[in-house]
Amino acid sequence: ARLPPGLPLVLLGHSMGGLVAARFVAGDDGAGWARPVQALVLSSPALDPGMSIPQKLLLASLGRLAPNLAVGNGLKPEWISRDAQVVRNYRADPLVQDRVTPRLARFIVDGGAAVAARAADWRLPTLLLYAGSDRCVAPAGSAAFAASAPRSAVTAQVFQPLFHEIFNEPEQAQVFGRLRDWLLRLV
Repeated sequence: ARLPPGLPLVLLGHSMGGLVAARFVAGDDGAGWARPVQALVLSSPALDPGMSIPQKLLLASLGRLAPNLAVGNGLKPEWISRDAQVVRNYRADPLVQDRVTPRLARFIVDGGAAVAARAADWRLPTLLLYAGSDRCVAPAGSAAFAASAPRSAVTAQVFQPLFHEIFNEPEQAQVFGRLRDWLLRLV
């Protein structure tokens, strides 16, 4: 479907998709794969996976020895939402993936660092919405990005009590309202 004339192309990414979207618009360092968008919405992006020192050491060694070895990601379904039905649906979803490879973990770590390194020069209108009680990704990554990015480009809001999937929390109306208001100001 084609967009009506005059509407901006807005890219929205959640969690790892938020990291991918942010990395995409941050630039491709000359590789030729970046494409322009007019605005970006990030929902609890994986800008900081919140890895412990032992996890970082394990990543460093496994990354060299077995980059494609799939291991459990350590994330618990209860961490995605405080809504029990959302958690039940998540557990029942056959498409949910609970594995991660060292190669993917390295992409997440390096991608978050690349986005953070470009934060001070961020010019794309961006709405950053993130969960303050997130245990799937570290909210500190979003907070640091927001603190480093120009306020003229990045509008950030933390939803303190919410878990990772902010659009699936009991307070989802607040989150959708914030998104709607920002989009209306954008157009």
